[in-house]
Amino acid sequence: MQHWSWIWAAVESALQAQAQNLMHWTAFCFGLGIAAYFGVPREPGPLVFLAACLSAGLCVGLAIRFRTGIARLLIVIAALAGGFAWSQYRAHAVSGPVLSERFYGAVQGRVVGIDRSLSEKPRLTLDHLVLGSLPQHATPNRLRVALHGRAQEYMPQIGDIVLLAAHLSPPPGPAEPYGYDFQRQAWFAQLGAVGYTRSPVMIWRAAPADQGGLIVQKWRQKIGAHMAAHMPARTAGVAVAITVGDRMYLDREVQQSLRAANLSHLLAISGLHMGLLTSLVFFLTRALLSCLPYLILNWPIKKIAAMMSIGVGAGYLMLSGASVATERAYIMAFTIFAAVLLERRAITLHALAIAAILVLLLRPEALLGPGFQMSFAATGLLIIVFNAMSQWTWAARWPWGTRYLMGSVVSAVVAGLATAPIAAAHFNILRHYGVLANVVAVPIMGFVVMPSAILAAALAPFGGEALGFWGMTLGLGAILDVASHVADLPHSVSHIKAPPPGVLGLLAASVLFGILWQGRLRYLAVIPACATLICWVMSPRPDVLISGDGRLVGVMVQGTRVLNVAKGSGFVARSWLENDGNPISQKSAYRAMPSWLEIVDKGSHPMRPCQAALVVVQDWRSEPACDGFDLEALATAGGVAGRFDSSGRLQWITVRQAIGHRLWNSAELRDAKGPDPAGLNAR
Repeated sequence: MQHWSWIWAAVESALQAQAQNLMHWTAFCFGLGIAAYFGVPREPGPLVFLAACLSAGLCVGLAIRFRTGIARLLIVIAALAGGFAWSQYRAHAVSGPVLSERFYGAVQGRVVGIDRSLSEKPRLTLDHLVLGSLPQHATPNRLRVALHGRAQEYMPQIGDIVLLAAHLSPPPGPAEPYGYDFQRQAWFAQLGAVGYTRSPVMIWRAAPADQGGLIVQKWRQKIGAHMAAHMPARTAGVAVAITVGDRMYLDREVQQSLRAANLSHLLAISGLHMGLLTSLVFFLTRALLSCLPYLILNWPIKKIAAMMSIGVGAGYLMLSGASVATERAYIMAFTIFAAVLLERRAITLHALAIAAILVLLLRPEALLGPGFQMSFAATGLLIIVFNAMSQWTWAARWPWGTRYLMGSVVSAVVAGLATAPIAAAHFNILRHYGVLANVVAVPIMGFVVMPSAILAAALAPFGGEALGFWGMTLGLGAILDVASHVADLPHSVSHIKAPPPGVLGLLAASVLFGILWQGRLRYLAVIPACATLICWVMSPRPDVLISGDGRLVGVMVQGTRVLNVAKGSGFVARSWLENDGNPISQKSAYRAMPSWLEIVDKGSHPMRPCQAALVVVQDWRSEPACDGFDLEALATAGGVAGRFDSSGRLQWITVRQAIGHRLWNSAELRDAKGPDPAGLNAR
């Protein structure tokens, strides 16, 4: 009994030590619960949802009852169960019809979004759909269609009702097992179909003057078009992107140079832009009000400036499209200025934890995206580092310019270190000169571009925005020159292979545990963190990959993936090669095919023992053998990946096995009758 008392006392003491980080642990476990929901192989049923809700409620009730160290443990357990249940509710709340098979015919819909595809084609997002004779209950809530050929001759406006003839299909699954899952993203965006059209887009009815819920999108479109018409093409795309979050006018070469120089974060309206804007508004408002002695003596001008910054930030949030990064940035800014109003300390990890919880409450699926991960990783590490640097009393004696330069270098290094593993996992690249580019470009953005943007906005009602546009053009031109120069440096980018499933999540959990835990136990986090990195480096890529339609086969030969066709299935081919860490062109991968390797696809004639096979891969390292798949099996599997075992036989895993049986990829679950797990299915 005494032995158990000692253990209980030790546990209680360890939990008491975490009291100051309770908000952080709550956010961490809430995210862990969300990750658990998305990680399970089968869609949880209503009993699981009910159990998670009851567990969360029971833990909260017990925590209120005990009010001890155990109570804190109960709170984080409640957050874990709550994150799981909330994600399940969200997945059912956005439920909508998904196209069950390919469709070609007349499409009528309202334009609610205009952007560009990866192939630089204009792309429309439509709602209020009518698809030929398709019943309304089977018609998706939204679809996205790319405009090819003659379809680009006339671009509709936000709110227009359009008619077009389109080739549509259900949102595609991952290009390979454990690859990027567009089906899941489309489900939460309520996209039930994607496709393209080559016929001209006809305006059935022009957008009414009263746009209702589309008024903000209409403003964004008009502002973007006005900026593009009155600024040089090279800088206009970047200017529109950082002002209204619209990348419609961005040139691909500009994006590539910014990405290679690790400056692509400047395009995302996030903490940098929101922080610069709200800070400038705060200091300018405070400076203007300070010009009047009466206001200084009788009005709380600091709090008035904070309220002005909160309002301007909210307007910028709506105008920019309210992406995940922008939401996080605004919540952080709101927390900071709310702390000014309440006369509390502003920039802390507590504020970041609150921002994470609020963003995940709005969109729990954001946890899986690079925007959320990179934004919070960079901000969190910057807060930790600068809080530590604030204790350096000797640095306070340095000249202002020296302190600013040191802060810029430290910010670039810290943000780069925080986001490097995430960028490598999602985009398969590491930038080597990103610190150099950011040290030069970020001050230009802060001291030239953003003040010029504010000036343009202030003068626009009087027709004087050209002065602000001129300043933005100068600043953005300098930033693009920096990006181009850095991108052209030798060995500026390294390509990294995709990590095995779960590696990035385990790495993030290990690092967060090491940061948050108070006590010597935190040092144990080094073990799983190092193990995940070793696993990432040592894990091999699949020896064989076959696409779901049987058209594309890729075989790893001496560290290089060779492909069976020089064109076609371009997106899948590019995904495979990028995940290999070797993003050569599809034509180069086809030309690298050695003469002794035989790949027989559905367009070829099988040879020797494989007469009935549709897709054949011959093992060149053992006796002649082959593995075959027919079209029906491949379509059901969604594509396959194979690795050679010790005996020289291929061991296969399908995309279907990797993604599991979930709402966004299972027609059976979507069409199932009876009560839905969340009890509030929006269909």
